[in-house]
Amino acid sequence: LPLSSILERYGKWLSRRKHISRCAAMRSDETLPQCIGSAAIADEKAIGAEQYGDTVEEITIDAILAGAPRGFSARVGLALCFSNACDAVETLSLGFILPILDEELAGIESAAAAVFAGMLMGGCVAGCFADALGQRTLLVAMLYLEAAAAFLGTTAQTGLQLTFWRGVSGLAIGTAVPPIFSLAEELIQPTERRHRCLNLIASSFMLGTVLISLLAWVTLRLCGLPWRIFYASTGLLPVFNAYIIGLWVPESPGFLLRKGRRADLHVDLRKVWLGAAGQDVAFRLAQQSDHALQPIGEDQAEPAGGRLWQLLHGPWRGALSRLTSACFAIAFSWYGLATWLLVLFKEVGIDHPYLAGMAFALSGVPGCLCSMLLARCVEPRKLLALTLAGTALSCLGISALEPADSSKSSSLRSLRAAAVVCLFNSVATAVFNVLTTLWATPFPADLRPFALGFLSVWMRVGSISAQFIDRALLKSHATATMSIIPAVLLGFSACLCAGIKMSS
Repeated sequence: LPLSSILERYGKWLSRRKHISRCAAMRSDETLPQCIGSAAIADEKAIGAEQYGDTVEEITIDAILAGAPRGFSARVGLALCFSNACDAVETLSLGFILPILDEELAGIESAAAAVFAGMLMGGCVAGCFADALGQRTLLVAMLYLEAAAAFLGTTAQTGLQLTFWRGVSGLAIGTAVPPIFSLAEELIQPTERRHRCLNLIASSFMLGTVLISLLAWVTLRLCGLPWRIFYASTGLLPVFNAYIIGLWVPESPGFLLRKGRRADLHVDLRKVWLGAAGQDVAFRLAQQSDHALQPIGEDQAEPAGGRLWQLLHGPWRGALSRLTSACFAIAFSWYGLATWLLVLFKEVGIDHPYLAGMAFALSGVPGCLCSMLLARCVEPRKLLALTLAGTALSCLGISALEPADSSKSSSLRSLRAAAVVCLFNSVATAVFNVLTTLWATPFPADLRPFALGFLSVWMRVGSISAQFIDRALLKSHATATMSIIPAVLLGFSACLCAGIKMSS
């Protein structure tokens, strides 16, 4: 080899050795964990060139997360998808045993509404708990609470006892929903990857409906097991999911900065940074508007109602009112139909309700795929308005179904009813996908957990209202009115949502 080439390679080898020794000195320095966030800017000279030379790189949290390997985003997204699927399993599990419980226990309509009442309370406290405990910690705790409520619900001997445990399960679900989407908004970067992941997380609710439909078909129909075995088995998924959340998902960087836990933040970001860079590289966080927050002390606590006042009086209040309308309408429509699905199938004379329930669950796949494809070429607010209008039209189709005592053939009536209900679920799935990618964008990062909790509350209000109204309509065999009411709500929300303005 030429002498110049040998000297060049020796210079590169020597520079690498110097870099390794500097990184070893950096790891042994006990003051490095203090160099996180805005408080580290004052010590820039001491921690910068004089101590580590050119090895310290100033970088933002978003840049670290955007440069993370795809494996990190995939693991976080998969864990959060399982969390949303767990919510679907726990929410819809009662609907598959309602015909059995209606004969065995009294007050079943209260048990059906209890889970949504618990979700309402959970949505009210989710933002406060997330600010106090951390979003990942809160999510893991609520998953364990979901599992405990499912296991203990099998011991219910009366409708009142089952109502209590369904309320506890709903409390866990309602408290867990805002951290799921808030963690995805914060940890998954850049924007294109985050939007894809949010679509998948929203679509995972469909995975939960498929899992619970399959589990009900196997345990109740094929094996003929008691409903308590089926109900207890629904608590296994939250336990597994809580484990992988603790293993794969880091805590919210914004929360750690607000609490002054810079050492914990440094540990989490170092894992991401090492995965991206492939070597131990010193870094210092640059100031950033969303994350460079001063730690909150006791004298800096917000006054009571401060978050709610900020949410209701900010420049985003117009978007908030439109999103609130959409959340109430889609929850009233979908949860009302999904909870009483088997009873509705019985009313219209479907011969195989469990198979029809599985078809209903799988019908969300086309809606999920269409929403992902259309999101690339249609503005989100217009796509939300379009899918809401489509769901309203499908509700009108359900209202046109004939009752079971009609003179038309049973097979034709069953096929038509299943097709219309599956069309409704497909378009409603697209609404949920678009809504969950849009509902956090009008709000600043520090207000997002509280804003998502507020919107979740209105979802639960719609769900609770649907339980009592739909139950009363089914008792009077007024299935047409049961579908016309949500059609009107969805059409009104579609007109409003076309004017949503997103922040930059």
